[in-house]
Amino acid sequence: MSRIAQAFEDLGGSKEGAYIPYVCCGDLGTEFTVKLVRTLTDSGADILELGLPFSDPLADGPTIQSAMVRALSSGFRTRRLFDTITKIRNEGVTTPIVVMTYYNPIVRTGVSEFCSTLSTVGADAVLAVDLPIEESRELDEAAADNGLDVIRLVAPTTDNARAEEIMSTATGFVYAVSVSGVTGAKDRLPPTAISLLNRLVGVDGSVPIALGFGISNPEQVVEAIAAGASGVVEGSALINIYSESSRDEQTLLDRVREHSSRIKSATKQ
Repeated sequence: MSRIAQAFEDLGGSKEGAYIPYVCCGDLGTEFTVKLVRTLTDSGADILELGLPFSDPLADGPTIQSAMVRALSSGFRTRRLFDTITKIRNEGVTTPIVVMTYYNPIVRTGVSEFCSTLSTVGADAVLAVDLPIEESRELDEAAADNGLDVIRLVAPTTDNARAEEIMSTATGFVYAVSVSGVTGAKDRLPPTAISLLNRLVGVDGSVPIALGFGISNPEQVVEAIAAGASGVVEGSALINIYSESSRDEQTLLDRVREHSSRIKSATKQ
């Protein structure tokens, strides 16, 4: 059993959903990334999603795009991702790590090398957001060879037959996209999120389902868990908190801690 699968099993036993915060690696510097991860895990994060900055992030909205631009402008490149995960593990963080990326950096690194290095530094899964299942065989095999889960996306526009196919090939968990479009914090869950969860929950042989794209407050989390989600992914709302340049670093981290603690508390049934 992978660490991600174990995390969901443990949470299910205690009737909790998973809190999965997204962190854009290298935004405001690698050392800040490590501090941010430490803050999130101390606040109850169950799984971490580390985003690899990419120059053409088509699935991401303005907030995450801006974070990626800041990271890339400071010189962050794929190799620094591996160094960052090493630093996180050296800090004593044992929380499962999912690396979210577009497929181009994987191909440029070499699929086998990318997965092998991820495994070596202590990552647990890879999510290539722009890679359809029809073209994912090479990544699937390399990930399996290195003990990595492959996380897949299901969107409101995905029909039932394809959703079942995606869920049958995913490992770790399935990332349910709440809306058609890009990432970005929202005040409430759209109807498409609930209808998607209703379609996915109970699919035979399915892995846990984590809802993302728009999560920003405890009320959304409660609604998502009640609708059958096994967890939630939050990204843009966190970036909005820590990217207020007028605040000192510790104040920003304290605000992240307060916010993420509230989100995690909302996952408890």
